[in-house]
Amino acid sequence: MDFNLPSETDPRRLEIRAWFEAHPDPSYTQIAERGLAAPNWPAPWGLSADPETQYIIEEEFARAGIIPPYNINAIAVNQCGQSLLVHGTDAQREEFLPPALACEHIWCMLFSEPSGGSDLAAIRTTARREGDHYIINGQKIWTSAADKATVGVLVARTDPSLPKHKGLSQFLLDMNTPGVTVRPIYDMSGEENEYNEVFFDDVRIPADRLLGKEGDGWRLVMEQLQTERSAMTKPGAVWGFGPTARELMSGLIETGKIKDPLVRDEAAQLFIEGEMLRLLVYRNMSNRINGKPAGLEGNLGKMIASPHGQKLSDLAKRTQGAAGLIENQDVLPLPDKHYGLFSNWDYAFWFGPASTLGVGTQEILKNTVAEHVLGLPRDTDPTAKVPFKEINKTKLKAAS
Repeated sequence: MDFNLPSETDPRRLEIRAWFEAHPDPSYTQIAERGLAAPNWPAPWGLSADPETQYIIEEEFARAGIIPPYNINAIAVNQCGQSLLVHGTDAQREEFLPPALACEHIWCMLFSEPSGGSDLAAIRTTARREGDHYIINGQKIWTSAADKATVGVLVARTDPSLPKHKGLSQFLLDMNTPGVTVRPIYDMSGEENEYNEVFFDDVRIPADRLLGKEGDGWRLVMEQLQTERSAMTKPGAVWGFGPTARELMSGLIETGKIKDPLVRDEAAQLFIEGEMLRLLVYRNMSNRINGKPAGLEGNLGKMIASPHGQKLSDLAKRTQGAAGLIENQDVLPLPDKHYGLFSNWDYAFWFGPASTLGVGTQEILKNTVAEHVLGLPRDTDPTAKVPFKEINKTKLKAAS
């Protein structure tokens, strides 16, 4: 393929670069006011940037050594904020978007539940309308950043008389509301926790915090997850946010570990795989430039990218031998880049197993690709068309 990517002298690049040079240490409020926090959004929030201009802006963030807002507050800027642009009210946009784009209010997604497993639609958290409020009761789990978040995008069941995919609604929750309890889940990385469990005990949410209409919850969730999965189709460790196969190869060469023929063979395969993912990124960008919808490519991309990232950090650790079994900040040298949380191979390795579980397990993604891309028969689900309140009755259990 021949990619004519924007040159170093592209006027759009020079304009953005000049702004960063004039603001060498910008606040995220300044970045948001310039429209760079979500450049693809329409004014006044963004620049209505086309995908090629977005690509330029991403490169200039990296060149300036600044972590972009969509990496710090990804759930607001990348996944869920766009839902407010389309489905939110003017009042919701004015209240929630400015502090989100300025990274003043971190958001979290209150989706998964302990009883549902990979069946996201099997949500038991309830939202009961009572006057001008909804009363929320239930529990969520594996919620990233819930212990830091100001705003939670909550999916709850508003109508249990409907089948499980139809009786769901989405809300914008103030995480400091009485009745909300957040408990961290500590993992084997030894670093600050990423995930949390969240409990709701008679939590009162104003009715004007409903996003869209009652019953829109599942449609909104699918839009948000598809956006998130597309963003994870990147050639790097841990959902594309960490170092890539290029950095791995450089580190192996610098340390001399590439001389081992088995290491060299494995690294070459990962390098090729990483370049394939890089091409997928460019193809996604090309599709957007040409007005083609994202479709289901995000499922396929994440399905490839997540295990790829795991293999990258695994090889980085294994080349250390026994020393790789313990914390070792010098596993392999990395260039002076800003990877945020995943700034070393250690953290990428210990956190890596989560990447094939979060935002849709490999099994869910494979089912989606098999059914919706390859046209294979759908899995049977005896609960799909049953009113949710009937699902746990003995007769249905016996039938399933």
